[in-house]
Amino acid sequence: MENFREKRLERQLKSQRTTSIVIAVLLILSILANIWLIVRVSNVRGEVEEIAQERDEIIYERDAFEQETEQLESEVEALNQQIEGLRQTAEDLESEVQARGARIAALRRQLGTQIEDLQEKLAELEGLEEEYRILEEEREELLVKIEDLEDDLTGLREEHQALGDLVDRATYLQAYNVHAYTVRDRWWGRPVLMEVAGRVTRTMVSFEINSSLLVEPAAKDVHVVMLDPEGQVVNPSNDTFTIEDTGEESPWTVHTTFQYDQRSVPLMYRIEHEDGLTEGVQTVEVYINGEFGGSTSLTLE
Repeated sequence: MENFREKRLERQLKSQRTTSIVIAVLLILSILANIWLIVRVSNVRGEVEEIAQERDEIIYERDAFEQETEQLESEVEALNQQIEGLRQTAEDLESEVQARGARIAALRRQLGTQIEDLQEKLAELEGLEEEYRILEEEREELLVKIEDLEDDLTGLREEHQALGDLVDRATYLQAYNVHAYTVRDRWWGRPVLMEVAGRVTRTMVSFEINSSLLVEPAAKDVHVVMLDPEGQVVNPSNDTFTIEDTGEESPWTVHTTFQYDQRSVPLMYRIEHEDGLTEGVQTVEVYINGEFGGSTSLTLE
């Protein structure tokens, strides 16, 4: 009895074990099926997305193709219009060519007439060549005479210019024999000539204004301008006078006014130098009523 129960129990255990194995196998198969379904669904979704992307690309290409088609149709229409315009232009050109052909024919006839006229004139010109040669020889002779007359005229102009310069000089007063020298004063004796710039105490300037009957008697202003080696006025005045030749305003070193009576006038000026002079060339210029009258220069060591 117990053996029967044990066998029965073993059969039940084997049956349960088999059932468990079958269930486990079914579960494994179910899990594998689910995994396959998941993988398949994922692949299907990817394929669906690819198909959707391809569909979008096809739609985009279709739209682009339609736009290109429309653009091509527009270009074809424009080309048709251009062809029509060119056809009209060709017709106009053909008409113009015909008109120009007729005009060229008329011009050819006119040119033939003109050529005949020119041939007649050429024959006349050939007859005038000898006369032209004679006239050319006469012209060369006249040119030689004109050159001689121009040389004579140039000489007369130079003489006239020289006379004009003499007249100009005669109507302005001049300062002749302009002389300047520097000295050094000494308290214990007579002053001595000095050529060392730093030791000069005064400059003496003398000149003579010429006599001229062409200059009206009147009061004349004499401005003496002494310039140092740098062109600066020595002992410059506060006021200025006008230099007539240039129109410039310049200070002076010494200024006097005298009454001119058409006779020569000797003048002498003394220019004091408290601090001496600058080494180099000193220039003394004389102006009479603003006109340059004369100048001189001296060099100091």
